[in-house]
Amino acid sequence: MERIKKAAEILAKEGGYEQVKHMLLDVLAEEKNVIILHNLADLLKENEDYEEALDYAKQAVAMEPKTYYPYALLGELMMRLVNDESAQPWLEKAYTLFESPVVAHNLGCIYKQQQKFNEAATYFIQSYKSEDYGLMRAVECFVLAGDTDSAYKWIDVIKRDQERFIGEVELGELYKSLGHYQEAAEWYAKGYQHYAHTACWISNYLWVLHQLGHEKQVRDIRAAFLETLTTELLKLPEDAVEYEMTCEEMKEEEQRLLADMERVRNAHLQVGLSNDDELYIASRCFTFFCPMHDQSCGEQEIGK
Repeated sequence: MERIKKAAEILAKEGGYEQVKHMLLDVLAEEKNVIILHNLADLLKENEDYEEALDYAKQAVAMEPKTYYPYALLGELMMRLVNDESAQPWLEKAYTLFESPVVAHNLGCIYKQQQKFNEAATYFIQSYKSEDYGLMRAVECFVLAGDTDSAYKWIDVIKRDQERFIGEVELGELYKSLGHYQEAAEWYAKGYQHYAHTACWISNYLWVLHQLGHEKQVRDIRAAFLETLTTELLKLPEDAVEYEMTCEEMKEEEQRLLADMERVRNAHLQVGLSNDDELYIASRCFTFFCPMHDQSCGEQEIGK
């Protein structure tokens, strides 16, 4: 066990991935237990070796661990590689052992995918203990559930919590989802001054302004965005050399820029609001005996 603790310490303080991996594999060659299998899985996850991590995570859970770490990790890996349905029972098992905000977020994502919006919102609210966008996700779910009273209630909480303020554009997105275009436009305008201009939210901003009849603003913002992307397109061959892009990568970037230009050019014509709601899987260090993150789970697992 001392070698496992040492490996966790090295990883936390020095980040020596290969060294730690070899240390853990050496221990595994001599003995097989929940802690070594799980720590290998978590190490591989951090290196994005998800398939190999999944194999070790399954072995760890098969040994019926006492703490939530292995179940939470297996659920996360299942979300990444298999499907939400396979991940759900492991995440729920983890949550019964410890109400982790990270696990709550991932369960919220699963329930949202299942269109169980009120249940999803409840988990997202719980996730706010560590996940800054938890309340935003909850509001989105309340809107989808048609519960506008709850949506406004939690928007007010978001606005009051200045230390963890999610941002002006994010509030603009929430207000536009509620159909309150004037409030949405005001928050978008505040964010426009310092946010990175992406096609997703700029197109939504233009659509909101179009609903309000602010056509001059639509033209001005659209023209500025298209000018920026045109410049990026012209510089693309030079950037490709500087950043050593492959021909395929350069072509993909060109297609992305052209698609963004088309999206913003026609934003005011879209039937509804666009939404790039990609699944964000929450994660954290689940390494037993990590001096920075372990919540005494390592000691609990060995029965101390």
